[in-house]
Amino acid sequence: MQSDHGAKTGAADLRAALRVADLLAGGPATRGTEPDRERGEPPAPPDRHGMARLLSAAAPPPVHAWRSAWEDVLAEERAGRSPAGLGWLLTRLASGAFPALDVLEVGCERLRLNRLAYGPGATGPELIRLAESSWTELAPASAVLPRERAGRLFLLAGGRTGAPAGVDAALRTSLASFARTGRRDPAEPLVLAVRAAGWQPLERAAEAVRAESGALLCLRLPAHWPLVPEDLTGELPLRTTVWLAAAHVDGASGTVGLVRRPLFPAGSRADGRTAAGPVVRIPVTAPPPGATTGESVAAVVAAGRDEPASRWRSLRIDRLVLPPGSRTTLSYSLHGRSRVELRYDGHHEPETSPWPALASGTPQQLSRPCPVDLMVAVEVSGPQSDGGTAVEERLQEAAAVVTAVQDAVGGDTLRVGLIGYRDHDPLHGPRDHDPVVHRVGMSAAPDAARALESWRPCPLRHDFATGLEHVPGELPGWRHQWRADSHRVLLVVGSRPPHPRARPPQVLRRGAPVRICPDRLDWQAELDAARHHEGVACVAVVDEPAWMDELVGEPHLAHWADHAWGAFGTEGRFDAGHDPRQIAAVVAAPALCLPQDGAPIRLVVADGTTADWQHAAAG
Repeated sequence: MQSDHGAKTGAADLRAALRVADLLAGGPATRGTEPDRERGEPPAPPDRHGMARLLSAAAPPPVHAWRSAWEDVLAEERAGRSPAGLGWLLTRLASGAFPALDVLEVGCERLRLNRLAYGPGATGPELIRLAESSWTELAPASAVLPRERAGRLFLLAGGRTGAPAGVDAALRTSLASFARTGRRDPAEPLVLAVRAAGWQPLERAAEAVRAESGALLCLRLPAHWPLVPEDLTGELPLRTTVWLAAAHVDGASGTVGLVRRPLFPAGSRADGRTAAGPVVRIPVTAPPPGATTGESVAAVVAAGRDEPASRWRSLRIDRLVLPPGSRTTLSYSLHGRSRVELRYDGHHEPETSPWPALASGTPQQLSRPCPVDLMVAVEVSGPQSDGGTAVEERLQEAAAVVTAVQDAVGGDTLRVGLIGYRDHDPLHGPRDHDPVVHRVGMSAAPDAARALESWRPCPLRHDFATGLEHVPGELPGWRHQWRADSHRVLLVVGSRPPHPRARPPQVLRRGAPVRICPDRLDWQAELDAARHHEGVACVAVVDEPAWMDELVGEPHLAHWADHAWGAFGTEGRFDAGHDPRQIAAVVAAPALCLPQDGAPIRLVVADGTTADWQHAAAG
């Protein structure tokens, strides 16, 4: 019959073996799956057969003893485990109540002593490594601890079988000596962090050193050894506000300046439970066409409210691939000691240029863009079954692009002419019918947008083509309205391609054939002449009809439509619903120049209301 002392020794050994097996498998940080943790289910114990090897037993422990010991291990870990008081100490450090704070970490295999101190003007504290060692490198602990790792961990986890005399005293002496020799100034406040909750020999040694050293706080943490103690320093509040720096471009004057928007105000801290603070989302745009290389830089800086840009301190700088004039949203979160993380779906990588070079290299003035004469042709025929919704959306998209081009070029640079075209009447012969139903002379962008709002849908007469072939022939009649030095663009917003002049594509599956143009217009030759003689650029926005996607069913039709829209969209072809800013970037790019000093704008450009961004102070 086993004695009561023997039963207690066996239970302690089983708990110690469970702790060791758990640590060797990754420890508390890796227990269970995410769904298990969300449901609050306790983690499964380590394998029983592994227990037998650690205990040097011939058979695994009984199931009931194994499960009961695991429940005891989890309960001992949770008892009294709290970071209470740490936030108060870190706040006192950030406020300057004491110049530094020493943190002594006691782990299952290693010890580490760090100092936290703020440098002059620093946003977060500097982590200074004072000392680090394993238990086997410290005397007298090294003399009593087994050389073999599993046996050494078994002893430190509270195993009693084979434990030599004087283990507690050796651990206490080694820990006290490590703390005493590693600290630069014993008068500085000390925090003990025991990363071995439930490992009783280590906890007893730490408690003894706490009493001797006068440590302000002793934290009881799970058995885990991080590369850096971010979990201890994450609650440090920011001393200085963290901002997103950007360029600001005034569309009317072309002036460029530096602005910033607060991400995390002074006093912010990461959430100790998730190691990250709240996510802040900031909308930005790429620099306008002609003023960018196609890559933009997002710079996160720390600075006081009145500090000039030359004294802002960079925390992270990322290079993003953004099309000119495009809009995106950057998401930032605060981690640990003023570490800011970027969440962005697009491609990004660290930027090597220092902040002073980015700030000083930002141009101060854009060149004035050359005049833009924009011809907008909109297909106004559409199915009546939807109440004219398709045509309404087409007109709205055309107006949105006109507004975006106006925003891109600014001032009175832009003038817009309008053409509305519809279907041929199936019964009309040559010259019986003019598909062009709207002609609005060159006017300012707001007037053109209002004119588009007044147009109404026309009935759809043909599935496969419309009167688009008449648009190129309209261009020579507008020549007298074009300015001599203007950049000229034909923007077509439509759905179906033009009628062919001859040899219509074959329809394979549908009964209705493709009609040729009753006026036999050679639209390709007229479009080529406008491009060659008048310098007209061609951009198209296409809401493709369903049959254009059915390449297997109607390959000849799809090929014809793709060829036609390729000609009308030589400089840029976009699907309906595309970001009008990106369409405007293609329309306006040749009219815009680099800044006057030749250097592109590298920083992202501020988006949103002016009140959200603060202009940099002079100096």
